[in-house]
Amino acid sequence: MSQVLPLLAIPGALLCGVALGRIPALRRFSSLPPFSRLRMLTLMAMVATMGFRIGRTREVIDNAGALGLTALAFATATLAGTLAVLLVVFSLLAARAGVAPRSDARRGGGLCLLRDPALLIGVLAAGFLTGLLLPLFPGATGESLITWLLYALLLIVGIGLGGTDIRWGEIVTHPHLIALPLATMVGTLGAGAGVGFLLGMPAGTALSIASGFGWYSLSGVILTRLDGPATGAVAFISNMLRESMAMVLIPVLSRTRFPHLAIGAAAATSMDVTLPLIEKHCGPDAVPFSMASGAVLSLSVPLLVPLLYQIGR
Repeated sequence: MSQVLPLLAIPGALLCGVALGRIPALRRFSSLPPFSRLRMLTLMAMVATMGFRIGRTREVIDNAGALGLTALAFATATLAGTLAVLLVVFSLLAARAGVAPRSDARRGGGLCLLRDPALLIGVLAAGFLTGLLLPLFPGATGESLITWLLYALLLIVGIGLGGTDIRWGEIVTHPHLIALPLATMVGTLGAGAGVGFLLGMPAGTALSIASGFGWYSLSGVILTRLDGPATGAVAFISNMLRESMAMVLIPVLSRTRFPHLAIGAAAATSMDVTLPLIEKHCGPDAVPFSMASGAVLSLSVPLLVPLLYQIGR
């Protein structure tokens, strides 16, 4: 039940915001620059708190050596594998449709392309160093704060969505709705199996680490119980790193030929932590795809992690 409630609260906060966004006064406000600044400030606060939480997480600090390198290999490979499979799938779908992919994302180049990733890296690093080095709020991890900041951010995103006219008919019949979570699964698990093979790791262990899809808290806990603290730490760190990498890459991927690559990079987090960033850079029409893909992947984690772990045992 403790894992179900957050899954219900996340869409609840978003839908509440959508309802509020239908109010004429809020609808007008959502189109003004102060609303965009409020959204960005809330996002920065959440990223800074995430960095603070990483800096206060002993699994990350105590296992920053060999386990950290293994986790980095899993995070990098699963993210790259996801993008490779999605690129092939999106190219085939575009060729079959006979049209060029479109996106409502704002285009830009040069310094504009790097501005948001650089800003997010800086904010994440500042939060991490604060949590690691400064004796502020001893004993605090930021877990509760990041949860409430997430709900606030989703409420703000929902208000923005309430002031737009999303083309629901096109979205429901769009092939990306199914392709996104399936291709993300294939790319992530395939790459995870490859890393496990190169490291001499049992196939079941490697696949179960990869099948966290960015949901580090749940996958880390499950694998700690199944295989001990070392494997649990690798799962925790690798999925946390994947989430952080996705946040940096989303602004870049949103400006490629296939903007929905940003959703695949975010994996399970596309329905919560990275959703506001996806909405900002890929446009409001990307939100239903992001929510659907993230929900499918999130719901698969508690099933796939223990199931895949049994392979070869």
